[in-house]
Amino acid sequence: MKSDIKKKSRYIINICLILLIFTSVSIAQALVSADRTIEKNALTAGSETSITIIIKNDNTQLSSIALEESIPPGWNLTRISDDADVFRTATNEWVWYGGNNTDKNVKYKINIPSGTAPGTYMINGKIKTSNTTINVTGYNTIKVSGSVSGGSSSGSSIDGTPTITPVKSANATASQTETVTAQPTVTIGKQTSVAPIETDIAPTNTKSPGFGIIISIGIFAAIYIMRRMK
Repeated sequence: MKSDIKKKSRYIINICLILLIFTSVSIAQALVSADRTIEKNALTAGSETSITIIIKNDNTQLSSIALEESIPPGWNLTRISDDADVFRTATNEWVWYGGNNTDKNVKYKINIPSGTAPGTYMINGKIKTSNTTINVTGYNTIKVSGSVSGGSSSGSSIDGTPTITPVKSANATASQTETVTAQPTVTIGKQTSVAPIETDIAPTNTKSPGFGIIISIGIFAAIYIMRRMK
């Protein structure tokens, strides 16, 4: 009889340990989140835009936290503002040691090289902690159009003001003064204007998935085993 009780007791302990592992992972994921906003997500090749990442960190037991951003090959990333302890250029990775239960704000800019083919490009990111890895949510695409055009045609001013060209009269005599005929030549080059697309930061409310269900299963399992022991 005692051996049966010991076996059932061990069985209950094992169930509790499994539930504890699942709930701890779910809680860790719920306590850390990250959201990305892009200042302009419609650009021309050769231009740049700034990107902001807001990291919500309510976990008090993390030894470190890291943000890694993956941008298209050949694009240039420049840090603007952050309080990271370490920045790894090769992987575009920000690392903080300690500083638990504090939010992080990371701002950087990227430059789209001239000659970049038109299309839609993606930026992917992830948050890494000592016990979990999650994806950065929010905006992650930039649409690139043709290169920035420069220069202007001869005979026209940059701002579109008419150019006055003096022309001598064909029948001018010695006593006549030179007749000046104003012939405005206006050439207004059409310039592509890329307007920034405003993006709002949507709050990310991440809750522990299935936490109540896991606890309920554990309670029912324990009650069932206790009844069988009687």
